[in-house]
Amino acid sequence: MCGIVGLVQHDGQSPAPATLETMLAQLISRGPDDRGVYFNGRIGLGHTRLSILDLSSRGQQPFRTTDGTGVLSFNGEIYNYLELRAELQQAGVKFVSNTDTEVLLYALHTWGVEATVPRLNGMFAFAYADLRTNTVWLTRDRMGIKPLFIAETPDGIAFASEQKALLAHPQINAVPNNSHLLSLLLYERFDNEQTCYTQIQSFIPGRILKLQQDHQQWQTYFDPQTCLSKLNDPQFASSGPQFTESLSTFDRALQASVESQLMSDAPVAALCSGGLDSSLITTLATRHTRNIACYVADMQGMQSEELRRAGIVAAAVGAELHPVAVGQKEFLQALPHAIAANDQPLFFAQQVAAMLIAKQLRQDGFKVVLTGSGADEIFGGYTWHHSEYQKWLWLSRRAKWLPDLPVLHKVSRILPHLKPVDLDREVANFALAGQRYDYVSTTLNVQIVAGMQRTLRQRRLFQQLNRLPLAERAFLTSNLEDVYVHMRESLNSLDKMTMRYGIEARVPFLDNHIIDLGMALPVNQKLHKGKRKALINQLAGKYLPHELINLPKIGFTAPAQMWRPASKLLARGHVADLLKWPDSSFSEIEQLLQRQPYFLFRLLGLEIWLQLQLEQRCPDEIGERLCAISDK
Repeated sequence: MCGIVGLVQHDGQSPAPATLETMLAQLISRGPDDRGVYFNGRIGLGHTRLSILDLSSRGQQPFRTTDGTGVLSFNGEIYNYLELRAELQQAGVKFVSNTDTEVLLYALHTWGVEATVPRLNGMFAFAYADLRTNTVWLTRDRMGIKPLFIAETPDGIAFASEQKALLAHPQINAVPNNSHLLSLLLYERFDNEQTCYTQIQSFIPGRILKLQQDHQQWQTYFDPQTCLSKLNDPQFASSGPQFTESLSTFDRALQASVESQLMSDAPVAALCSGGLDSSLITTLATRHTRNIACYVADMQGMQSEELRRAGIVAAAVGAELHPVAVGQKEFLQALPHAIAANDQPLFFAQQVAAMLIAKQLRQDGFKVVLTGSGADEIFGGYTWHHSEYQKWLWLSRRAKWLPDLPVLHKVSRILPHLKPVDLDREVANFALAGQRYDYVSTTLNVQIVAGMQRTLRQRRLFQQLNRLPLAERAFLTSNLEDVYVHMRESLNSLDKMTMRYGIEARVPFLDNHIIDLGMALPVNQKLHKGKRKALINQLAGKYLPHELINLPKIGFTAPAQMWRPASKLLARGHVADLLKWPDSSFSEIEQLLQRQPYFLFRLLGLEIWLQLQLEQRCPDEIGERLCAISDK
């Protein structure tokens, strides 16, 4: 919806207006409709507005209470704001606008931050200044749909929706954090507060920061891991809600979520990639509005399969389908712009297409788009979740037939296929750290980066679920790891790609009620009768054309041929220097990288980001060079 920036000084001095304005100027694409600043003592808040609810000037931010003692700079949407508004009106609050911003401000001002934030159903990042206590509060939604970054300066705290706004601050230096960059290369995604820069941190979702004088106080109001506590009871799968009951609950919750996320005074479209998740969201949206248009990327090299499937959905619901052609040239020209918008190397190639769709949406007059993001992480739908389950199911069964006995070790020297399983040792060595990174390593040299925090988190969760069968423990650990890492990174980049052109991406699968349901589902309902993401598949069978139900998953992706020819960008570049590649060996290195195209994409992303940062090169210039290299 918007962009926010802010400065909170520790030294008692007022923030420099010129600094705040310079930071705010970096966020114009996030809020092209309006902008505003607010200063009071040591506090400075800025806001760029993408007007979606109440398009009038009454929604201008930073928003102030009528008595001037509360101020809010808010990015996002609160979908249950009408319910909160009615409650506040009963308490005597009088509203002057129809915005969720004003409702949020008075909820915070009336009930307090710690009581209000857990009640919010939506996507948000905001700064609230309570001048009655000279306190500033920062927070971010449960899953990290809306971004927020923070940096300490010699004078205080700075925060913003994007890192580029923080880098406009004269006391914040664009010094790369080489440890984090190495972790990014190996793990593909950042974790927790990591960014590319030594001075900038990502604000962890589900947390609240209280800033009072020079004192900081952090607290967590939501942690996905707490949702799994009941799952550690082996009886829950049989005594809790059964599959048909969960399906009915999910049906009602998703319909309600889609209806609430259609809330807008600006036009709304749907991103329909042809997969079950986005197709289901699109279909349910048409049950509540007939004025929705469907957009899909027609990617070169995908044999138009996404386009064909999206066409089936659009025809079934009577919606107009808008394909956005993405050829190799368009992809390579857009890639540096996507990385510049992302403020860090882009490790999801498909987000380039998302940015190009956002550009077309803006040209067509839209401001909001519904997406199917989040379903795989919440409902354990990725193939590697199932693979972990199968692996540990096999180990458990094999250990029963071939226990760790000395006699079997002797037999296995002659008959290797009878090698026994030391299940205790397998459990003690549990870690998912290398499960999807076999192009680098599956050993400790991957697990130890980033302070081993991912490895330790995985092991602790696996141990916490000690009352469950090993296969279920491994499945849930793999599932939750993607909630912490994969989804947060994906949501962060989706927001940056769409807001690059002033488009707000909404994610109905991440409604609070759906999060609570999905995270607390026992494994036998996530893998019901051997089917992954069983609730969504069953619901799709109810609402979607049957010809789509059993088709193989294609996802929203980009084919490797888009970037493979651009590998020579790495020759004598920053990545080659960072990794100490000899010039004489580059052709051999290039041949090896061609065998791992997605790792090649990550190296190209890092190279482009380093050229943008260290050489201050223009994205257009890099894009032209990528195209020229690929044409040779």
